[in-house]
Amino acid sequence: KIFSLFQDNEVADQIKILRTQVLRNLEKTGGNSVLVTSANPGEGKTFTSINLGVSIALDLHRTVLLVDADLRNPAIQHYDFARDFFGLTPGKGLADYLQGKADIPEILLNPGIEKLTIIPAGCPLSDSTELLGSDRMESLVNDIKAHYADDRIIIFDGSALLLSADALLTSQYVDGVLLIVEVERTTPADLKKAKELLK
Repeated sequence: KIFSLFQDNEVADQIKILRTQVLRNLEKTGGNSVLVTSANPGEGKTFTSINLGVSIALDLHRTVLLVDADLRNPAIQHYDFARDFFGLTPGKGLADYLQGKADIPEILLNPGIEKLTIIPAGCPLSDSTELLGSDRMESLVNDIKAHYADDRIIIFDGSALLLSADALLTSQYVDGVLLIVEVERTTPADLKKAKELLK
């Protein structure tokens, strides 16, 4: 699943091209954070977020914080960062922090890849929209964006745009949005709706 770890791989090469484009655009705006989202669930957001994050972390000049911000209950067609990609069983995550049940140091995990840190989603939430729009979320984002601002890239893996308001709320905190489209699955109508929402 993590193709970015391998050299001489077509998928890894495509991720490197994406990495170059994302970093170039962030440099133009002076930003260091991006939200990865899509119109619908299951279109490749998490796969792209993780592979992009690993690819950037393999760059000698960058560190990466990867945040699983898909907190809805039930999570639809969403892979768990820590468990499904890195084989970890986290105790707490972003949801626990937003509920006041954990502090930032308690939700940071090192998945065994140098210069990569992850914040897992934590327990699924029924009120994820309210918590993602809370002062506590804004405080967290401001804190992680300010630390190591010169060399750290923060990637938020959000929920689908047409599923709930969660991704729209998360988009207000970031410097760019990467919209994932799955070939022969994402319809033109859904893509148009997603782009209109992001305006």
